[in-house]
Amino acid sequence: MDRRTLLGGTAVLAAGGLALSPSASPSADDGVYVERLGERQIMVWTRRPGHLWIRYDLRHFTDPDKRMDAWRIQGISAVSSPAPQLRIRQAGPPPATGAVTLLTTAGAYPFAIKPEGAKDHFGGIHGDELLRSVLFLADGRSVNPSGVTRAEEFELAQDTEVFDPAAAAPTPLGLVNVRHVFTADGLRIRWVLRWTAARTIIYAYGAMLPAVRDEAVTSWFRYLDQAGEQDISRTGHGAKPSDSFGVQMYNRKNGLAMSVEVEPGFFNGFTQSDRRGIWVYDGDTYNKVYPTRVSLPGREQVAAGDVWELDAFYRFFYP
Repeated sequence: MDRRTLLGGTAVLAAGGLALSPSASPSADDGVYVERLGERQIMVWTRRPGHLWIRYDLRHFTDPDKRMDAWRIQGISAVSSPAPQLRIRQAGPPPATGAVTLLTTAGAYPFAIKPEGAKDHFGGIHGDELLRSVLFLADGRSVNPSGVTRAEEFELAQDTEVFDPAAAAPTPLGLVNVRHVFTADGLRIRWVLRWTAARTIIYAYGAMLPAVRDEAVTSWFRYLDQAGEQDISRTGHGAKPSDSFGVQMYNRKNGLAMSVEVEPGFFNGFTQSDRRGIWVYDGDTYNKVYPTRVSLPGREQVAAGDVWELDAFYRFFYP
């Protein structure tokens, strides 16, 4: 019999394993599993009934040269198991022998913002963002994940301070609270940026989705407020931007689809986005979605005390 302890209302595997199978009840087979792989890595496994597992790879990144210290999404994958049973164990990623399909690459999922005069953005993989505090929560209670933890909802919340990329010495621009909330239905990212200095912003993106471009991952997309679709199967596809609130991407081979939907308030009425409210990148090897608040020639002047907010939801389907 498995020995389990209760941590913040969440069952934690203390020894042995929990055997799962496609025919198991939703309480055993679906939901969220949080696997701690070390001090700097957490795997979050989610599964909706009748679908493959969706695995989020969370990493704690530090890079003094970039002034970067924050938790990030390294990548999102779909995982299937050829075995008749799926076993989640205390050691080793579940399922150990599963086939993995990479859905997204590493990227600046929550935000990337560029002030005028800077060579780069701040946020995400760009840097100029330092961790001030971090909190993990399972079903609404703080936890210190260890081994494998099951929950209906898991949250990674962090407070960071962002800095001016154009300044050699650390020059604070704002304080950010970011929440990553994982459920079987998908990922919700919410953040609040409280500006502490005045700047002119020339590019501002939030809730990005760096999907892999591949005929078995993403090759088509649609805007959520339009009954039409566009081909994004190649480099230079030239998909048309739109002042929309969300995008769904998919292929026509295996039922895989993914979407990101952003609450309209983030876009500030599309007043400074140069009619590029959302667009899909057409270079390299990925179809990256850029929900856009500011894009040249648009500009947004911020002052100390201003507040920006984002509330977005990501969904992944792989029956």
